[in-house]
Amino acid sequence: MNKSVALTLLSTIVLASSTGSAVAADNKVVAGAKKVGTAIVWPFKKVGEGMKAVGKKVTGK
Repeated sequence: MNKSVALTLLSTIVLASSTGSAVAADNKVVAGAKKVGTAIVWPFKKVGEGMKAVGKKVTGK
């Protein structure tokens, strides 16, 4: 009886600690995906800003 209580307690602690690390890993994955998405979109934003600036200078708007 004593061993089963100890094993249950130990397994609960292990599961709780592994769940926390899985959530932290998910956050790292999400943060990495956001950085990759930003890196992909950034050049297009800069090209668009440049085209707007050239358009304003050429047309005088």
